[in-house]
Amino acid sequence: MIRRTAGYLLVLLAAAYLYFMYNDTVISGILLFLILYLPVSALYLILAKGRIEAELKRVPAMGETGRQIRAGAVVKNRSRMTGIRYELSLTVGNIYDKKRKKRKYAGAVPAGGEETLWCEFGTERCGSIEVRLEGIRVYDLLGIFCMRKKVKRSAFVKIMPEFRPMPVEITRKTREFQAEAEEYSGEKRGDDPSEIYQVREYRVMDSLKDIHWKLSAKEEELMVKERGFPLGCTVLIWFDVREGRMSAEGFSKLVERAASLSVTLAEEKCIHMAAWYEEKNERIVKLRVRDEESACRMVWRLLDLEPCRNTAKRDDCYEDAFRGQEFSSIVTIDGEGKIWKDGMTPELLRL
Repeated sequence: MIRRTAGYLLVLLAAAYLYFMYNDTVISGILLFLILYLPVSALYLILAKGRIEAELKRVPAMGETGRQIRAGAVVKNRSRMTGIRYELSLTVGNIYDKKRKKRKYAGAVPAGGEETLWCEFGTERCGSIEVRLEGIRVYDLLGIFCMRKKVKRSAFVKIMPEFRPMPVEITRKTREFQAEAEEYSGEKRGDDPSEIYQVREYRVMDSLKDIHWKLSAKEEELMVKERGFPLGCTVLIWFDVREGRMSAEGFSKLVERAASLSVTLAEEKCIHMAAWYEEKNERIVKLRVRDEESACRMVWRLLDLEPCRNTAKRDDCYEDAFRGQEFSSIVTIDGEGKIWKDGMTPELLRL
C-alpha cells in the first residue's frame, strides 16, 4: 500500500512538472486524470467495502492427525459493481500454540456473486485448530489504493488422535473390584445383595443366607439366589492440567495417551471414569467409559479441556465430587502427557 501510494505521488508530481514545463494538452489531460482519480477511488472503495462480505462456511468440525484439512472461506459481492478486487487474510493455528500460519488469497468477485477460497493445512498434533478470518482488503479499479475491512470470524476443527492400544496389565484386584452402579453384569455374579444375578439349586458350600425360601417352598427343593455384580467404574483417569504447565505438544500427547489408555481398558472390558476440572463452571466433569464408542465421546469432550488457574478451588471440587466413591486404581495424566500412578511414571502400567 505504501509503495503504491508513493508511486502514485511520484507520477502525480512528474505530471505536474511536465505540465508547467511544456503546457501540453495531453499532459494536461493526464494531470487532470491523476488529480480526479484519488477522490473517485476513495468513493469506489467506500461503496465496495460496505457491500463485500467474507465468512467461514465450509470448515469441517473434525479431522485426524497426519491428514490434510480443507477449510473454505466464502467472499460475497452484494453490490452491482463488477469484479471487485480483494485480498483475504486468514490465519490457522492450534489454540495452545502462539505461532499461527498466515495465508493471503487474492481475487475478484463478480456483481451479486460469490467465490470460495480453499485453505489446506496439515495436522501434526491433536487438539483444537482455530481457523480465523483476520480481514479483507478491497482494491480500487487499478489496484493502487485499498481499504481494509475487519472481519472477525472463527471456526474450530477438532483433531482426533489414533486409538491405538497400549501395554497395560489389568490385575485380579481391578477385575474383581465392585463399585456402586445402577447397571449389573449379566455374565458373572458378585456380592451386591440388592440385585439378583440368577437363582439356582442349592449346593453344599452355599450359605444359608442366600437361600430363596419363598421359591424353595414353591419348587419343593432348596433354591439359592446369587448376588449381582455391579458394573461400576473401577479405574479413574484424572487429568491434571494447570496453567503454565501445558504446551500444544504436551496437550497433544495428553489426548493421545488418554485415547490409548481408554480404548485399551474398554477392550479389556474394564469400565472406567475420565474426569477433569472445568474452571468456567467450577465443576468436575465425569464421563463413564465402557466401550470404544464412549471412549471416542470422551476424547471429543476432552479436546475442549482448558488449563486450571485456581488449583485450590479445583481440589475442593474434586473432594466433593468423589466423596464416598472408591476406585481400584487412580491414574493421573498431566499437561505434558505423562502418566502417573502412585506418584511415579511406570514403564508398564499395572492397574
